[in-house]
Amino acid sequence: MEEQRPTQPLDGIRVIDLTHGISGPYCTKLLACYGASVLKIERPEIGDYSRTMGPFPNDTPHPEKSGLFLFLNTDKKSVTIDLKSKDGVEVLKEWVKESDILVENFRPGVMENLGIGYDTLSQINPNLIMTSISNFGQTGPYRDYVASELTLFAMGGGMHAKGLPERHPLKLGGNHVQYQAGNNAAMASLFAWYGQQYGGIAGQHIDVSIFETQMASYNTRMPALVSFQYTGERSQRLGGMRMGYPSGLYPCQDGYVLITGGGAFWPRTVAMLGMPELLEDPRFCPPNGQNDLEAKEEFEGTIWLPWVLERTKREIVEACQENEILSGAVNTIDDVVENNPQAQFRKYWITLDHPKIGSLQYPGAPVQTQDHWWRSSKSAPLLGQHNIEITEGLPERSSPAAEPRNNKQTKSLPLEGIRVLDITLVFAGPYGTMFLADMGAEVIRVESVNVFPTSTRGAFARPTKESEAKAPQSRYPNRDPGERPWNRVAMFNAHSRNKHSMTADLNTPEGRDIFRKLVEVSDVFVENVATGAMKRLGIDWPVLKEWNPRLIMISSTGMGQTGPWSGFRGFGSHFEALLGHASVTGYRDMDPEGAPSSVAADAAAGVAISTAAVLGLHQREKTGKGAHIDLAQGENFMPHLGELFMDYMINKRVAGPPGNHDPLYVQGAYRCLGDDEWIAISLSDIDQWRKLCNFMNKPELIEDERFLDFKALQNSHNEVDKIIGEWTAAQESVTLFHMLQKEGIACGPIMHEELAYADPHLASRNFFVPITHPEIGTHLYPSTTYKMSKIPFNVRKSPVRLGEDNDYIYREVLKISEDEYDHLKSLGQIGMDYAPHIR
Repeated sequence: MEEQRPTQPLDGIRVIDLTHGISGPYCTKLLACYGASVLKIERPEIGDYSRTMGPFPNDTPHPEKSGLFLFLNTDKKSVTIDLKSKDGVEVLKEWVKESDILVENFRPGVMENLGIGYDTLSQINPNLIMTSISNFGQTGPYRDYVASELTLFAMGGGMHAKGLPERHPLKLGGNHVQYQAGNNAAMASLFAWYGQQYGGIAGQHIDVSIFETQMASYNTRMPALVSFQYTGERSQRLGGMRMGYPSGLYPCQDGYVLITGGGAFWPRTVAMLGMPELLEDPRFCPPNGQNDLEAKEEFEGTIWLPWVLERTKREIVEACQENEILSGAVNTIDDVVENNPQAQFRKYWITLDHPKIGSLQYPGAPVQTQDHWWRSSKSAPLLGQHNIEITEGLPERSSPAAEPRNNKQTKSLPLEGIRVLDITLVFAGPYGTMFLADMGAEVIRVESVNVFPTSTRGAFARPTKESEAKAPQSRYPNRDPGERPWNRVAMFNAHSRNKHSMTADLNTPEGRDIFRKLVEVSDVFVENVATGAMKRLGIDWPVLKEWNPRLIMISSTGMGQTGPWSGFRGFGSHFEALLGHASVTGYRDMDPEGAPSSVAADAAAGVAISTAAVLGLHQREKTGKGAHIDLAQGENFMPHLGELFMDYMINKRVAGPPGNHDPLYVQGAYRCLGDDEWIAISLSDIDQWRKLCNFMNKPELIEDERFLDFKALQNSHNEVDKIIGEWTAAQESVTLFHMLQKEGIACGPIMHEELAYADPHLASRNFFVPITHPEIGTHLYPSTTYKMSKIPFNVRKSPVRLGEDNDYIYREVLKISEDEYDHLKSLGQIGMDYAPHIR
């Protein structure tokens, strides 16, 4: 008898896909590859406009051979319907009756004008989850403004702090902004669907603003916004000094490496160099020496650069990793595809056959599980391929979406009643558990007073006020670390709302016993410590599943739990470098040293963690079993470069750094009046250029032979940049933004934190919320990346202080005796201060 194939988490769930481009199709691709049945509805004869975007074989356009479309639409069915016709609308309404989720990314108001807005569809199916993705959201003064990848990152993504201080700000490579919006939309859709299935919460409308998915992103944006509230200082384009030195991109024998070896990692760098005398040299010692620009130049010029220049990328990364220094080689797109032993070991790339373009390799699974929850087995559909199959109506469900729980009382939040254990560090892990906490889960951070988590509750446990005064930027209120700096640092407080903190030292038998008791009464455990650390503590998956067979464990590391690179240590930026992102981000006329630091992989992984948690909880209801989810930051981020990998697969073309250019636009970042004020402008056709010429009062440029059509305009891009830049230098960025938007030109001020907090659109949507912290006071913090019609965003608990919930966790959750509680206190397990020896 043939063995039955394990079910996927979203088997039986029906999704109607009314999306086009990147953000919406990526959302529905994720749902499809986790098992949902996705019906893609396209315009007759035209289809999704990404069919026209390429990359195409030999750059010859063909609607069935676009690499972008092929990548984003695997495992879907395509039907063509004219939604401007009465018959088309009626057909859609019939399908809505039998569907669970509908995703659309038309301009706001289009669905209502077609007669298929949420109010109408919810009358047909009250349980429907409808997710709308748009540039600026469904409400607010900018809702009808036009945008591009560049302008959305300029406004939302902290672009003002990306690049070199003496040059213009830079966007990230590829189209991460739009992929991350789709990533968030999938997460939010599943949150709402899970609440409907298991919490008795009715169907609802989700409003995803791409602008806000960046404003509330942990690609450095959220902590920078909170830092501004604490200090009143804008973030800046600082290069490597942000993390001390050596920190940044460095040349070597055969390319470049990205290394973070300064600050708290300085002793490891000194050990690797075999120069212990540097530990005693006050010029370089942290924290003060690491904030000194002259000391940096001396160290890098006389010691560090000679060391890296005589070694290869591989030799440097191996030496760094042996000394636990965060590092990664800067690999190009072809390196990633052809010379990637990690991807080969983990069988990352998938091969699909398509009737028009043939066999191609595609980026693969964002997570790995024993039962292969994520699968891609069908190539993207031809336009209208399933018209005949679907004409008679949707087929019967192959299996029910879920058996809803018998809830006596409707829950107020989707994850109410779910307990999450959180041992996460730096950005990605805490960002993921933040979303779970926002949705009602009881998230318990398990921390130790005997171990300081570097780059989580600050760079150092006890920085001095003097060192913060010298720092290029400080994350502490008024640059004052205070008595308990670990409770006052912006990088932690930006993601720690709605959580609990308790302390236990898992390096001791008593601490592990406490952790076991927690595991036995919890649903989810999220960790992102170095691969192997859980096993060394004796609390890895084989142990935990014995303690609690229904536990969902999510392990999120840079390169995954298996493979030759599984032990690599780094931030998201190092894994992005290893997997191609650093090679496609940077100034067009420079080597990689000018590329801005990015932790977009952290932001993407955080969203994927929360998505994986919901998938795991739902799968547990079907199977009765827990699961271990292996989420590699690098593998999760690689799809965000999908079209660049597809171009290599199709044409063997290796992308390089485009600066702020894009093949579909004439665009750039242009200086304006004021102190480091800029505007991003994207022109998509020759008519927009002509409008801009008239607006600049330069009508003679319209007839200029250099700029007669859009191709000519693209060929003269540098001259166009110069013309626009000379004009904008006398303009105020925000005023110009609104004036050009009235002309239908995509543009946006490159928003530093001061502009963000003064922005009327964000204010109208209540994006910033006041939170009072017991040790800091009241400040405005970023909220979240989506809005739900039935569940308003709410901060139930301020950013959590170290150990502030010890009494609640030990006494009420674990119900230990007073004698045992006092005994654990005496052992140093329980406290609200790091041990005195920790500096």
